[in-house]
Amino acid sequence: MSEIEFPGDAEPPRGRSREATRARLLDAAAAVFAEVGLGAASVEAICERAGFTRGAFYSNFASKDELFLELAITFDRQRARMVQERVENLSEPVDPGNIRRIVEVLGRSDDDHFGVLLMTEITAHAMRDHRFAEALRRENEQIHAEVAEMVAAIASRGCLRLRATPEEIATYILGAWVDSSTRAVVAGLGPEEMLALRAREVGRLVELLIE
Repeated sequence: MSEIEFPGDAEPPRGRSREATRARLLDAAAAVFAEVGLGAASVEAICERAGFTRGAFYSNFASKDELFLELAITFDRQRARMVQERVENLSEPVDPGNIRRIVEVLGRSDDDHFGVLLMTEITAHAMRDHRFAEALRRENEQIHAEVAEMVAAIASRGCLRLRATPEEIATYILGAWVDSSTRAVVAGLGPEEMLALRAREVGRLVELLIE
C-alpha cells in the first residue's frame, strides 16, 4: 500500500510533526499487515519497519487495535475521496445503459486485494471485541452516508428514478461490493478479474434499482 522506504534504525528527528509520525506508523502497519496479517502484526514489527521506538508508537496510539482501526478508516476515506472525485468528474450523461461501465470506472483501485484482507480481518476482530465493534460501526455509518450521497448525486445528474431510497441503495451496493470482492480474493482472481466480477454484479444490482 505504501511507497515509503523505511530505514531500520532511525529515531524520529527533533521537530517531526505528530501527523507525519502517525502517517509513517500507519504505512508501516499496512506493510506488516500485508505480509503477516492482523494477528501476527506485532507492535515491535511495526516499529521496526517504521524505524521508530515503542515509545514513539505509544505516544501516538494507545494500542495496536487503535492503530489498525485508524488504518482501516484512512483506507476507507481515501477510497471514498477517490470515488467522490470520479463522480464529480463524470462527463457523460448517466443512464441505465452505461451503469455497469460507470461502476467499473468508479471501482478501479490498485489496493483492492489489500483492502479486502484488511476489512475482513478487522470485521472479524470487531465481532469479538465490543468496544472495537462500536468504533467500527460509527465509521461504517459514515461510509454508508457518503455512498448514499453519491447515489443521490449520480441519480440527479442523470435524471434517474430510484426504486429505493439512496440510503437503501447504498446498503445494497455496499453488500454486493463486499461480497463480490471477497469471493474474488478467495477464488484467487487477479485485479482485472476482480474488477470485472464486481462491475458485473454491482452493475446488475444498480440496474435493478433505477429506471
